[in-house]
Amino acid sequence: MSQSRRLGSCLLRRTRLSTAFAASFLLLAAFLVTAQQPEKTLVFSNVDVFDGSRMIRRTNVIVRDGMIRAVGVDVAIPNSAQVIDGEGKTLLPAFFDSHVHLGATNAEQFLKDALDFGVATELEMWGSELSLALRKKSASNDFADVADLRTAGTGITVPRGHPTQMGGPPIPTLAVGGDTQAFVDARIAEGADYIKIIYEHAFPTLTKQQLHDVIAAAHRRNKLAVVHVTTQSEARDAISAGADGLAHIFADSPSEPGFAELAAQHHVFVVPTLSVLEAVTTGPRSWWQGEEFSRYVTPSMQGSLDRKFPPGFGAKLRFDHAQAAVAALHRAGVPILAGTDAPAPGLAHGLSLHRELELLVNSGLRPAAALRAATSEPARAFGFHDRGRIGPGLRADLLLIKGDPTSDIRATRQIVGIWKQGVPHQRTRRND
Repeated sequence: MSQSRRLGSCLLRRTRLSTAFAASFLLLAAFLVTAQQPEKTLVFSNVDVFDGSRMIRRTNVIVRDGMIRAVGVDVAIPNSAQVIDGEGKTLLPAFFDSHVHLGATNAEQFLKDALDFGVATELEMWGSELSLALRKKSASNDFADVADLRTAGTGITVPRGHPTQMGGPPIPTLAVGGDTQAFVDARIAEGADYIKIIYEHAFPTLTKQQLHDVIAAAHRRNKLAVVHVTTQSEARDAISAGADGLAHIFADSPSEPGFAELAAQHHVFVVPTLSVLEAVTTGPRSWWQGEEFSRYVTPSMQGSLDRKFPPGFGAKLRFDHAQAAVAALHRAGVPILAGTDAPAPGLAHGLSLHRELELLVNSGLRPAAALRAATSEPARAFGFHDRGRIGPGLRADLLLIKGDPTSDIRATRQIVGIWKQGVPHQRTRRND
């Protein structure tokens, strides 16, 4: 090949390489520019805000990149922002349900149902391998259309103790004389976020010493210990043993003098689950059949709502005992957390949290206190520093409703919109 031809070929190759390089460079530059483009700013304008503690009237909330960036009447609103008119509406932190179960079927759908009704974080109080798998998945951005999940995984019970009588796969149990620390450590190794303990004398249950030892074992690993109780004497034992929280409030007897003060002195929180106690003691209610809710009741929810407790179940319980105990605890300054026990018979994920709020108000809490029970109180009790409140730097898990829930707690049912990490959530309509 002549020198001129070799030179021409070399120049041609260089030209092609330069062209290819330039094209690649332009594609990379375009990608970087796109990647660096901030997410479109969302602004709630002239809206009342329940910030997890108090109501702030007629202000603005700026959301960008999944987080709340500013709250105030004087914040700068970008010209390119999407503005939502908040006139006559209230913006709240999306709710917690502090006592749920998922079970082995419909688990992912239950999490979707929860978010459909403004519950963005669910705390499961007894789970399974499926729960633990969903717990990991719920932290992914690809799982954005369901509620976030934390779980106790497999709880702590004894042979033939509750809930072994309910059937299903074999449950690991703690025998008398068993290695308590090793048993608790095994639950943590499985992925438990906190330790759930069953202490119910209607079935074989832990001894008082075992109860104390299990709670101490959880605390040695910096895990909360939440104790399932059904009677006042069980509640006293759990508090005295060092429990961080009680799952359920008793309905077997009137609250004794000094009980609420004992709970306050030991700094426990209580998840009363009034919704399930109402279902047990008074039977199913049709409170949810109004237009604001019924159109969003999915088949999985309907199945839960239609189920009933067996005849005679809870015959010795009185709902007014439970309500009076909640009132006494609240007056004593004990943190009350909203939880439902969904999907127990007559209850559904997400939906029943709104009834729980109403029942808390009926039990003596002011509406603002009931709202705290579903937002900032569970966030504080379970160590969530990124949600449960509305303020700069927090997750934009938000619920927009019509009206003022600090005047009428039932306003939470008038849902205008739901956002999880700043992304609008499309609710599932029954006929979709």
